[in-house]
Amino acid sequence: MNIMVLEDDRTVAARFERILGEWSQAQAVISFQSLGDGMAALKSTSVDLLIADIHLPDGSGIEAIQYLSDHQPDAKAVVISALSDRRVVIDAIRAGAIGYLLKDDDVVEIIRAIESILAGGSPISTAIARYVVESVQARNVTVGPNNKGTLLTSREVEVITAISKGYTNAEVATMLAISPHTVPVHIRNIYRKLDTRNRSEATSEARRLGILE
Repeated sequence: MNIMVLEDDRTVAARFERILGEWSQAQAVISFQSLGDGMAALKSTSVDLLIADIHLPDGSGIEAIQYLSDHQPDAKAVVISALSDRRVVIDAIRAGAIGYLLKDDDVVEIIRAIESILAGGSPISTAIARYVVESVQARNVTVGPNNKGTLLTSREVEVITAISKGYTNAEVATMLAISPHTVPVHIRNIYRKLDTRNRSEATSEARRLGILE
């Protein structure tokens, strides 16, 4: 099995190289610290398994996963990242990743995960699996005119309605007669509850859930 590790932290990369290099089924293990170098290698090298970090100095490991999925469909991809990066797990899976491991998983877990992949499994760390379940459950919530408050408070509904129309924080504060310092707090709560990262995403998700008309 030819394995590529795409990880910018040299210490983490060296650890995975050592673990995989000692694994009996690994024929070759190559490592790159940037998306550019990794992509160049993928275009000229056949790999069986890509183990990629999400955050790289020059881009996202998701791009490499997507390229591998498109051009080497028989290859497998696994994400290695920190628990704090769990928000991007859905994007990585959509791009073609079939597993998601934490950087501090122990040797046994890492090897077991790779062997699971060879057997047709999709290994995901317990903490990440919990996040996926919670994310799916949150996005499957049905919110209508009579129960929209079950997801957002009435004040948060007022705030998301205002920002969806392009009003600034100061304008929202004036419209709702609340402190300008309170508006960002409401917005952060909205982002968290809707599992979004900016106004555009929050507005789209609120419309999908029926919170906004």
